[in-house]
Amino acid sequence: MALVDEARFKKLKISGSLPTPKGVALEVISLAQQDNVSNHDIARLISSDPALSVRVIKAANVLLGNTSRPIAGISDAVTVLGMRALRQLVLGIALMLDYRKGPCKQFDYGKFWVHSLLTGIAARHLAQRTRMVAPEEIFVVGLLSRIGRLAMATMHSDVYGAMTEQKLSLDGLCQAEMEQFGYQELELSEAILADMNFPKVFQMLVREYVHPDQANVIEGSRDWRLVYLLSVASLMAHVCLAEPQQRIKLVIRLRNQAARVAIEAADLIELGLACAQDWESWSSLLSMGQLQIPSFAELLKQADETEHDQTREIKAIGERSNYVSRVLVVDDDRAMLALLTAMLKSTGHTVYVARNGVEAMAQVEKHKPQLIITDWMMPEMDGLTLCRKLRERPEWRDIYMIVMTAQEDPDKLVEAFEAGADDYLVKPIIQKIFFSRLRAGLRVVKLQEELAADREQLLRLSTDLAEANEGLQLLALTDALTALPNRRAAMERLEQEWALTKRGNRNFSCMMVDVDFFKSINDKYGHPIGDLVLKKVASVLRQVARAQDMVCRYGGEEFVVICPDTDVVEGSLCAERLRQSVMACQVQSGVHNIKVTISIGLAERVAGMSSLEEVLSLSDQRLYMAKQTGRNKVVFK
Repeated sequence: MALVDEARFKKLKISGSLPTPKGVALEVISLAQQDNVSNHDIARLISSDPALSVRVIKAANVLLGNTSRPIAGISDAVTVLGMRALRQLVLGIALMLDYRKGPCKQFDYGKFWVHSLLTGIAARHLAQRTRMVAPEEIFVVGLLSRIGRLAMATMHSDVYGAMTEQKLSLDGLCQAEMEQFGYQELELSEAILADMNFPKVFQMLVREYVHPDQANVIEGSRDWRLVYLLSVASLMAHVCLAEPQQRIKLVIRLRNQAARVAIEAADLIELGLACAQDWESWSSLLSMGQLQIPSFAELLKQADETEHDQTREIKAIGERSNYVSRVLVVDDDRAMLALLTAMLKSTGHTVYVARNGVEAMAQVEKHKPQLIITDWMMPEMDGLTLCRKLRERPEWRDIYMIVMTAQEDPDKLVEAFEAGADDYLVKPIIQKIFFSRLRAGLRVVKLQEELAADREQLLRLSTDLAEANEGLQLLALTDALTALPNRRAAMERLEQEWALTKRGNRNFSCMMVDVDFFKSINDKYGHPIGDLVLKKVASVLRQVARAQDMVCRYGGEEFVVICPDTDVVEGSLCAERLRQSVMACQVQSGVHNIKVTISIGLAERVAGMSSLEEVLSLSDQRLYMAKQTGRNKVVFK
């Protein structure tokens, strides 16, 4: 838990002042952490709180937009969103509703939640465009990205209120928090999400997103891109809430951050419009009030003018690139290195330098550039040898290579392309040609990254699909009320056992079990109590049956117990044990204790039987005999 060690965090939890979900939301979080919890259990628990249910259903529909049919109930929400995403959504909504106000008078709780909600909305739209993470999950991460700050204001209201009045920068506030409390809000946010069982990558995001350029992640990795995604979302929220005179500076920073994840100015304009549209839905759903989201098109235009005035001399070298990349420049001429570095940095690229091919190999290993501009003739290792070395390594084959040469000799150019170069530049470097070739190379780099992202997304989708199919298969073979295998599963197992007994001369027995006087129970106490009786009987049968036996719900109040390698004598002992165990249990219904009994018909597969249906028919006949001769008994001959 970073700076918030486990012992300290445990004390904070025990104090009871940490922002924590209450009521049904807390029960949902606890239930979802247990093993063997079904979607039905989660849906039923959420549905017990009508107000929360309505908000969750509406929120799920807003998150999904027009991508699927409207969600009408909690069960649909669990199915479409998945248990984890739904749990996170319930948590986020519950915390927002429960902590609209707090003990810290100087802390603006309303503005805090407006910023948090805007961050979540922006993060969701960014995720939809970049396809790096599930939009429904990153929405909740954005919503809770500053939960540590809320916790500080809630736990240390007086001291934190005094800090708030000083109007410190975030870095200044974090430093003051460290001096005063021994930990800061970013680490506290991470610890709270860890305690709520959020995935580790989301815990890391709330710790690192404020300073993405200092994040402890590998540059260019998925985690690195996610850090920038959340940082961009938070900056968009800052822009929306900032005073007009502060917005241009924030927009310049926003555009630079967005470029790191290939979000261009046109994308930011569309994102601003999408956030404005979504805000109406969310603010109505959560009673957040009105907010005028500024025009990002106008803000970006003003930012261009401001930036132009501030950096006119640098802009004369080259146009700012919409896609920022990591570029390695390799040349033994210091003047050429300085020229190319200045040109590239003026357009926003991260530039690394090397004096020869040997140094370049080390820089590639360390910084993993996306594009390399290399001179041909250099000491120790020339440019063509560098190309060949890089193309030998699978992880470096996609690096875009531009070779600089002093003469445009066709034979030399063929040699360069055969060595692995993607393009060339002829010295002396002409700026317009340089930037045209650079843009062409960056388009290829961007397409390669998009293809890699698509492959990653397809792999993730195929994994999710396999898990979904596995879940659907389980649902298809499971009885929703009792969680026992259903009739379909029973028939599949019976067919297997029949085939095994035919091949291996093995025994198997089958019990047909019926709850006595079940219609009377339904008529007297109602169907909900009848369902409770069936669940109780199913639970007893499952617990008392042998490990090798399979208990299934066959239909209505009937169950079937499949007993492999069991003759009728041994099966009768098992059946009697089941009967007595059910008879010993009671079902509580208000002031009534309902006694339940069962009747059992047992049959085994014997020589001369030609089909499975004969075994089932015989066990069914014996069940009928048990019911006709007084019930609450086992008939096996």
